[in-house]
Amino acid sequence: MEAFGREPAEVRIPRAALEALAAALSVRTVAMRTWPDGIGWMYPLGTWDEPHLEVALMPGGEEVWLRMSTDRSSVAVWTIEQWWDFAGQLPGATPPP
Repeated sequence: MEAFGREPAEVRIPRAALEALAAALSVRTVAMRTWPDGIGWMYPLGTWDEPHLEVALMPGGEEVWLRMSTDRSSVAVWTIEQWWDFAGQLPGATPPP
């Protein structure tokens, strides 16, 4: 995980990319690609060839990483609580387990 240190990174997520991910999550149409480091990144299905937001749940389930496909070197880190707050606002959302 050397490429993703614990230093703060600024990730600019266009509203359209965040809204596309939210829509994909709300109807469960996300795809996943696993990178050589073993991290599985989810993204809205059908958006691979255009700029999109990618999300990964870290082992242990305490952090969620977000990055734009246009700059995979910068990662925003959310706590699992922040992720559940976001996901809980989506249409048809179910409460966390």
